[in-house]
Amino acid sequence: MVPNQRGVQRVVTAGLLLAITLLLTFTRIGMIPVPTPAGNATISHIPAIIGGILEGPLVGLIVGMGFGFASYATATTPMFKDPLVAVLPRLFIGVASYYMIALLYKANRKTLQTLAGVLWALLLVFSWQIGGQTLWLGILVALVSTAAAIAAFIWLQKEDTRIVALAIASVVGSFTNTVLVLGMAVFRAYLTAEVALAVGLVHGVPEAIISAIITVAVVATLRQINRKKAGSKLVRENSSTNQ
Repeated sequence: MVPNQRGVQRVVTAGLLLAITLLLTFTRIGMIPVPTPAGNATISHIPAIIGGILEGPLVGLIVGMGFGFASYATATTPMFKDPLVAVLPRLFIGVASYYMIALLYKANRKTLQTLAGVLWALLLVFSWQIGGQTLWLGILVALVSTAAAIAAFIWLQKEDTRIVALAIASVVGSFTNTVLVLGMAVFRAYLTAEVALAVGLVHGVPEAIISAIITVAVVATLRQINRKKAGSKLVRENSSTNQ
C-alpha cells in the first residue's frame, strides 16, 4: 500500500471507530448489565483497542480521546464529570494495546505461553476474589478463563501466535482503562483504595474478557477480508498481465 493510501486508510478507520465509540456511549448500547457494584461492563473502550492494534498509537489515542469526552459528556456521577478521571486515562487505552501487540508479535511461542499462563493465573485469583462476593459469578469467570487458556495453548501449539497476541493485547488495553480510571478516581478522592480495588476486581475482569473476545473476532475478520482483497487484486493483475 502506497503512503497516501495508508494515510487515507488511517483517517477512515479512525473516523469509523470514533463514530462507533460515540454511538456506543451516547446511546448506552455499549453498557452491558452485569451483577457488579458498577452495574455495567462497558464495551465502549473496545474501538480504541482495535484502533491501536490496527492503525497504531495515534489512531488509538484519538479514538480513546473520543471515548473519554463522550463519557464526560454523558456522566451522571461527580467522578466522571471530572475530565481527569473521564478523559485523561482513556488516552492510553489504544496506545497500550499497540505497544503490547508490537512487543508480542516479536515474541516466540514459549514467551506467549508463559504470558498466557500468568494471565490465566491472575484471572483465577480475580475469580476467587469475585466469588467471595458473588459465588456464581466467580465460578463463571474461572470457567471462562480456563476455557480461554486452553484455547490459547491449543492455538499456540498450532503456532497461531497472532490470535493469542491479540487476546493479550486487548486484555492489557482493557485493564489500562480500568486501572487508570480507578487510580485517578482514588487520586482525586472520589473513591477509597479499598472500594477501587473491589470495583476493579469484579468489574474490570468481565470487561477484559469481553474485550478479548470482541477484539479477536473483529481484528481477525478484518485482516482476513484484507487478505482476500489483496489476493483478488493480485489475481486480477496477473490476469491482465497474461492477456
